[in-house]
Amino acid sequence: MDVLTVKNLSVSFYRESGEITAVKNVSFTLRAGEILVIMGDTGCGKSVLCKSIVKLLPDIAKIKTGQIYFQGKEITGYTEKEMQKLRGTSFSMVFQNPMTALNPCMSVGAQIAEAVRLRQPGISRKALRSRVMELLKLVGLDRPEERAGQYPVHFSGGMAQRCVIAIALAANPEILFADEPTTSLDAGMQAQILGLLLELREKLGMSMIFITHNPEVAVRMADRVALMRGGELYRIGDAEEIFEETIHNNH
Repeated sequence: MDVLTVKNLSVSFYRESGEITAVKNVSFTLRAGEILVIMGDTGCGKSVLCKSIVKLLPDIAKIKTGQIYFQGKEITGYTEKEMQKLRGTSFSMVFQNPMTALNPCMSVGAQIAEAVRLRQPGISRKALRSRVMELLKLVGLDRPEERAGQYPVHFSGGMAQRCVIAIALAANPEILFADEPTTSLDAGMQAQILGLLLELREKLGMSMIFITHNPEVAVRMADRVALMRGGELYRIGDAEEIFEETIHNNH
């Protein structure tokens, strides 16, 4: 079953110097429980593609053509208010730099609690605390009681990214969008976060769109791979098939 369908999507940026098309006529589907890796060089349009689906584009960018369907329902024309509901429940996003995604003035526990309340406005204080602890454990943070009271400045990059993932999972999302979530981490921490995301997909059964420019990361994460170049999606298929083909072509 497809949870997301994107048809002929084009996105442009409008600057004083003129119109720049960042995404050109892109179509793909995302299946339930699948990890689709969107891979391509920096500037090829992969982040813009994801941000256009969740409607987090800057004011100078607009969807020009195309349709986006979530669970069979068209969401292309959703207002910001309607999208906020979706982002609070069905879609979650993990960005590249955890330190810019977290609020430095709030404890990590308070930030996770805020995300839980969005999904469950009437939750009791006791149930809220229990859910925050559960999420911190889920993303593999030790001593959750202590961690909840700490601020982002107390965390390493990898630990901070685990907190960002906990916030993203607070909504029980159907789709997790992960935009280069390990790029700013060292190799050891990168491997841990990738392992965590694969484990969470198994436990929670969510679908994932994972953006990367790194073939090694793509090999580890992907069920299917979509290759982008110059704003266009020029190849999509099973990961094994695409990587075998790439290796063959490079020899």
